[in-house]
Amino acid sequence: MILFKKSFSFQFRLLLAIGIFSLFLFTGCSSKFEKLPESAVDTEMKQTAASIGENILVSQKEGRFEPLGEEATEAMRAAFTPEEQRKGYLQLKSLFGEFESMEYVETYVPKQGSKLFICRFRGKFSKNKNVEVRVVMNEEGKLDGFWLKPWKKKI
Repeated sequence: MILFKKSFSFQFRLLLAIGIFSLFLFTGCSSKFEKLPESAVDTEMKQTAASIGENILVSQKEGRFEPLGEEATEAMRAAFTPEEQRKGYLQLKSLFGEFESMEYVETYVPKQGSKLFICRFRGKFSKNKNVEVRVVMNEEGKLDGFWLKPWKKKI
């Protein structure tokens, strides 16, 4: 797990706390999620998630830390500012290295509650070839979460 400096904005820390709580739910209570069969995964949503994830990682690799647009929820746009991206990227780069590529693996959905699509991609970075790039999309097709973490078989 990545530890962030205390200098991050309140909004980012709040979103990070929500993200950590969500990760706890995603990783510690995997029975609350079910893997979608590939035939049930919306191809357009999967392509959108891949495009958003890759755009974020390539932009950061090239030193461009850009605000999110209409492709993301308001909460994501407020918390994932260019400055917060820059700060987080430095830590991610030290852990995983430079982004090289990512490949779609699977999609999970919560069994109850909000309609989210948790798209898991296997990312390859210069220091680690086995990184999970998790792109969470809401039912409107907007980015609602974005994480990088060491790969595990199940969420």
